[in-house]
Amino acid sequence: MEEKNSFDLKTVKVHRTTEATVFEVAFVILAIIVWGIIIWMIHRAPDIVPTHFDASGRPNAYGSPTGIAIPCAIITIAALGLMVTAYFPRHINMPFKIKNIRQVELMIRQIRIAGIILLFVPLAIAYMMLGMNTPSPTPILTVIGLLILEILIFSILIYKAK
Repeated sequence: MEEKNSFDLKTVKVHRTTEATVFEVAFVILAIIVWGIIIWMIHRAPDIVPTHFDASGRPNAYGSPTGIAIPCAIITIAALGLMVTAYFPRHINMPFKIKNIRQVELMIRQIRIAGIILLFVPLAIAYMMLGMNTPSPTPILTVIGLLILEILIFSILIYKAK
């Protein structure tokens, strides 16, 4: 027996809102700042820098500081992908069924915040590799921890939304 008023996520259309514009402008400004800092750090780095670390945190590979820009660019593109995905909520995977428009609104907000947090990962990578005298995974682990916390909090809020 089919429910009355069944909600179909595939039919939801997302339009531009003030909130979306604020998130997108903040994302662009933050991306420019992050990449300005990364480029500055690359230019002031020595010719050879650690590019990979073993499990105990000791460098086990070295290379040019410009090589660090590649993973940073890939992660920035992934963050941009999250911002775009906010306009296509049917492609956002949740571990439970989405039953109403309030849950969709929270999902979209979750994805946008995750995109902005993800922008800090390239900065943490560059800082760890180029800015610290003794490289430590702390900056990256801090950002990943914030991202996981954001996902957990919003998943609970979305699940409970009615």
